[in-house]
Amino acid sequence: MARLLGFYPYRAPFEASGKWKQMAKFNPFRPGSVISPGMFVGRFEEIQVAEHALLQTRNGNPQHFVIEGERGIGKSSLCLWLDYLAKGDFPYDKINRLSFVVVSVELHEGMNYDDIVDVLLSELKRQIANRQQLLESCKKAWEFLSRFQVGGVKYDRPAQPVTDHRRLDELTDVLVNLIEESGGSIEGVAVLIDEADRPASAANLGQLCKLLTERLARRRCERVCIGLFGLPGLLGKLKDSHESSLRIFNILTLEPLEPPERIAVIEKGLEEAARKNQFETTISEEAKAMIANLSEGYPHFLQEFAHCAFAIDDDNNISVDDVLDGTFKEHGALNQLGKKYFADLYIDQIGSEDYRRVLIAMAESLDGWVSRQAILERSKVKEKIVDNALHALRERKIIFLNPRVRGEYRLPTKSFAVWIRAREEQKAVEARAAIQAAPSS
Repeated sequence: MARLLGFYPYRAPFEASGKWKQMAKFNPFRPGSVISPGMFVGRFEEIQVAEHALLQTRNGNPQHFVIEGERGIGKSSLCLWLDYLAKGDFPYDKINRLSFVVVSVELHEGMNYDDIVDVLLSELKRQIANRQQLLESCKKAWEFLSRFQVGGVKYDRPAQPVTDHRRLDELTDVLVNLIEESGGSIEGVAVLIDEADRPASAANLGQLCKLLTERLARRRCERVCIGLFGLPGLLGKLKDSHESSLRIFNILTLEPLEPPERIAVIEKGLEEAARKNQFETTISEEAKAMIANLSEGYPHFLQEFAHCAFAIDDDNNISVDDVLDGTFKEHGALNQLGKKYFADLYIDQIGSEDYRRVLIAMAESLDGWVSRQAILERSKVKEKIVDNALHALRERKIIFLNPRVRGEYRLPTKSFAVWIRAREEQKAVEARAAIQAAPSS
């Protein structure tokens, strides 16, 4: 149970009896979890753009943004940070705070247009219900929301044909009435939609955003900011649903953390551990650099490698050996990342080791384009097998073909390439260990 709660046994210095003293040790690193604002690091440019959008919206010049990026790059953590910022939980300039009603939702596969509107209305209802001042002042908005229920999904009123436009008009009415009746008690509404890529193009999220902003503008309600967060496929889905929907957004792509930011994540985690454990866990500079380099700047990778190194440490000083053991042990960080992210791409769909050697060769270029000739030279696999592999991997959507340059291919994501490279490093470490362990002749 202790392990499930993030606590791990550690061995403190010897007691007088000469035995190890066992205690509970809080592990501050959280692979697979959204990072709280207090532990957030980096993303200064993206935060600046989103902060500017909120400030402009507050002053009647609404700005909207899309933040896209690979899985595990930190989109949901940034969404949570902006949620706190917009609500005024901390200042944006060390002194002043914003005061937005934040409608923060997460979308799911299978959602349609009406489902998206319903989840927005449901969260808006919850937010207003938590503010007594808004309940008293925003009578028109609350009159509708108090009759709105999501359960089947249904409205507590006589059934009548529902069209997309009517549902959108209802959302528009609620937002307009809320801002007009708030009497300045709020500065605007921030609509933050995470996992925005998950519904199909047919859900028409792009159309919803475009038409909503136009309706609000016609009603002279210009204090609503929309922020979308999703995988790179989000932009295509938005465009599919409305050709010009991308024009209303400032589009940002999250990249891996820079080396100093990776180090800062590790140091912040150890600071939190020291506060909660009431003793310090140190880390060598070499171990710190190894975790930062292994992660290649992917926040989820960084959390996983640091988590496993911290867990395996038994003397409150994380060493290179702790990092290696935590990464490469049977159920270590590399194994966990593979199961969570890449088992389907690299193991389940591929039965040939030669096909994996093709992927290994491509991973040398991360997610950059690689020529067929370079793959042949790097992989040392026979030409016919390489051609078969490239065809099969394309069919299974494990690699992509360059539509502009004949004979060039790439892996789908940089994180996939990073994991493949780390996996090969594991094999190299094991091979070196086997050589060292072999008896000398």
